[in-house]
Amino acid sequence: MSSFWRGLRIQWRVVGALLIREIYSRFGRESLGFAWIVAEPLVFAIPVLFVWRAVRDPNEHGLSLMPFLWSGYLPLLLFRHLGGRILGFVRANVPLLYHQRVKIFDIFLARAALEIFSNLTALIVSFAVFYAIGAVDVPRDLPIFYLGYFYMIWWAVAVALIIGALCERTDWVQQAWLPYSYLYMMFSGFFYLADWLPPGLRNVALYQPYTQAYEMIRAGVFGTTITTHGDPIYTTFALAILTLFGLWLMRDARQYIMIE
Repeated sequence: MSSFWRGLRIQWRVVGALLIREIYSRFGRESLGFAWIVAEPLVFAIPVLFVWRAVRDPNEHGLSLMPFLWSGYLPLLLFRHLGGRILGFVRANVPLLYHQRVKIFDIFLARAALEIFSNLTALIVSFAVFYAIGAVDVPRDLPIFYLGYFYMIWWAVAVALIIGALCERTDWVQQAWLPYSYLYMMFSGFFYLADWLPPGLRNVALYQPYTQAYEMIRAGVFGTTITTHGDPIYTTFALAILTLFGLWLMRDARQYIMIE
């Protein structure tokens, strides 16, 4: 056990060092620098939400539009940004793998941790902005809101594991990701609640972990004023399977690296 904890502490320091390296290489040391971790997702989220609020009816299906959009757009950004940052991350960091302590999964953890921290900080800051102007209220059921957002983070990480490993096997993954990441907005649950769908289509949608996560997020935001269909047991099982599959793919990713 002592050797296990010692190894864990070493890997923790390795991931921490890779995280600092990722921050400097991505945001630099000048201008806003580290502040872009928060500013970057806010630049995407706040203008889009204000535009949607301006051009759409402030109440749709009996729900206030801004809380509905706010609770949907930040998870959407996390999925798209994390998936985009993971594409080709192994071949881009091949020199680091010459260090004995640095593993592919450590590099993945550093990139994923940075995106998750950035998204959560943007979530808090955007909520503060919208709450200050009276556009959103505190979620009515905070535990279920946190649970739904946790599942959304888990979903984004599981998918990133899979595409990060597969893009080392074929370039088709990188080509397909961009159109898929845009189409994902249409069927992810960002625009709708499962209860609004016809029963047959609703059952299909609820097989998807991201729809389940969105249902829990909206249940947290609106409480008992809406009907939701989130199932934590099913979502946990589905995401665990996807994560194990991603870890299995990631384990063999090193042998597919092509050094030019």
